[in-house]
Amino acid sequence: MTSARVFLLDDDPVQLVFIGGVLRSARYVIETFAQPDALLARISPKDRGCMVLDWKMPGQNGLQLHAALLGRGVLLPVIFMSGSADIPVAVEAMRQGAVHFLTKPVDAAALLEMVAHAMQKDAAAAADRTMRTELRLKWATLSLREQDVCRLCAQGMLIKQVGAALGLTDSTVQAHRSKALAKLGVANVADLIKLLTLLERVSTENQR
Repeated sequence: MTSARVFLLDDDPVQLVFIGGVLRSARYVIETFAQPDALLARISPKDRGCMVLDWKMPGQNGLQLHAALLGRGVLLPVIFMSGSADIPVAVEAMRQGAVHFLTKPVDAAALLEMVAHAMQKDAAAAADRTMRTELRLKWATLSLREQDVCRLCAQGMLIKQVGAALGLTDSTVQAHRSKALAKLGVANVADLIKLLTLLERVSTENQR
């Protein structure tokens, strides 16, 4: 996985040097861009970190650029910068997913605080996506019968009730349940219920 970095976009070369210097002084790995097309050509959904974007760029504004990034699956937190920011613009930026909105001239301390927050947000989101992927993969290792047993056990059914519902002996149900719990890495039915609740939530979100 690509190491976390700050993607900095500003068509003003003076600002690009100044802001880049502030970020480098805090030991951030950065990539700088003077044009939106260059950023769009470089960045991908696999990248980690955050984006610091100038609001007014030749041919498009920050929201248009952010929409293009989202359309490509780039979900990194965004910090917008503008020399002429107003409340409606900031509100719309936040609604679309921006983390912060900075007014130029940019205050170095405020920028670093916002970048730190954005980096933490991206790291947490990446960890959550990894957890959800691992959960789906674990569930896929279960046989269909093991999945059936898990679902019924999670509904509070006893071994005998599960066996009656599936036409299995008690010992077979117990064997399926033990194998399933081991594959899923959970110790008991209570943990299984939590896992299945999360799995159901993940499946619902993916269908939206």
